Amino acid sequence: MTHYLREELYDLIKTDSRIFDFIQAGSLDGIWYWDLENPEHEWMSEKFWTELGYDPAKKPHKASAWQDIINQDDLNVAIENFNKHCADPNHPYDQIVRYKHKNGSTVYIRCRGLAIRDKNGHPIRMLGAHNNITTAMTTAEELRLTNLELKKNNDELQQFTYITSHDLQEPLNSIISYSYLLENNRANLDDLGKKSLDVIAESTQRMKEFITSLLDYSRLDKQKPLVEVDVNKVINDLKIDLNSLIKKKDAMVKYIGPPLSIQAFKTDFTKLLQNLIVNGIKYTDETTKPIIEINAEEAEGEYQFSVTDNGIGIAEEHHQKIFEIFQRLHTRDEYVGTGIGLSYCKKVVDLHNGKIWLTSKEGKGSTFHFTISKA
Repeated sequence: MTHYLREELYDLIKTDSRIFDFIQAGSLDGIWYWDLENPEHEWMSEKFWTELGYDPAKKPHKASAWQDIINQDDLNVAIENFNKHCADPNHPYDQIVRYKHKNGSTVYIRCRGLAIRDKNGHPIRMLGAHNNITTAMTTAEELRLTNLELKKNNDELQQFTYITSHDLQEPLNSIISYSYLLENNRANLDDLGKKSLDVIAESTQRMKEFITSLLDYSRLDKQKPLVEVDVNKVINDLKIDLNSLIKKKDAMVKYIGPPLSIQAFKTDFTKLLQNLIVNGIKYTDETTKPIIEINAEEAEGEYQFSVTDNGIGIAEEHHQKIFEIFQRLHTRDEYVGTGIGLSYCKKVVDLHNGKIWLTSKEGKGSTFHFTISKA
C-alpha cells in the first residue's frame, strides 16, 4: 500500500523545484518526510533503514521508530535545531547524529532538513536527508587518537631528551671546570699528564657539542610562527657569524640568486643554511680553497634552493643514508662532527613541507637541493 506522504512528496517534487534541488544536492543515504501537523506520521525511504541494518518492511512509518535508536544527546541537538529552523528558515537544520546499528555498532549520520511551509509561512511538513559518514568519522577519530598518542610520546621523548641532556651537561661542566684548573698547572704535568688533559678537554667539548645538537634537534617540532625571511640577509648574517671559519679555511661563500623573501621558520631556516655551508667548507680537501655557492628561485607552489660546494663529494650509495640521524661517513679523526647536522636539515625541510636531496660524485663536490613550500 502506497503511503500518502510518499505520494504527496512526489507531487511536491513536480511543483516545487526547490524540493528536487534539495534532494539532488544531498547525495543521499536515505530520505524522510514528516507530517508536522500529525507528528507521529513520518515516511522513511527504504535506504533510511538499510543503512542502519534493518528490514524496511518491518519498520513502521512513525517518528518513534527512529527515536528509539538515535543517541539521545544527539536527538536533543536535532530537536533544538529543528525548533530554530521552524522559527527562522535561515537557521539550518544540519547536524551529525549517532544511530545504533542493528548489529550494535555506531553509525554516524549527517542529518539535514528543510521545513515545508504553508502560505502563511507556518511549517507543516519537514523533508530530511541522511548521509552515512561513519567511515569518515571513524577515520577522523582514529587519526585524532593516533595524534594524541604521538603527541604524548613526543612530549615524553622531549622531556627525556631534556632531562638526560641536562643531567649529562652537569657532570661535563664539572669536568671542564677541573680541566681548566689543571690547565693552569700544565707546567707541572709530565708528558702523559699533558696528553691526558688534552684528551679530556677535547672529549668533553665534543660531548657538549653533541648534547647541544641533540637538544636543538629535539626542539625542532615545537610550534612557532612563520615570518617573512630575507634570504640574502640571512646569508650575509651567516657569513659574519662564520667569519672565523671562513678566514681559517680561506673559503668563499656567495649568494648567486635573486633578491628573495619567503615565509619560513627563521631560526630553523637559518640553521639549515648554516649546516650546509659549514659542511661544504669542512668536507673539502686541505689543498682546495672552499667555494660555496647558494642559489634560490621561485617556482609554482614552492621555493627551490641549492647549496653547491667543491668538496670531496659523496658516493651515490650514501645519498639517502647521510640524512639519517647519527650517520657518519668519516671517522672523527678525519672530520669532526656529531652526525646530526644533515638529519637536522631534513627535519627543517620537512617542517616547511619541502624535500631535500643531493647530487654529488666523489672528488667532484656536492650540491644539496631543497624546497620550501609556499603553503
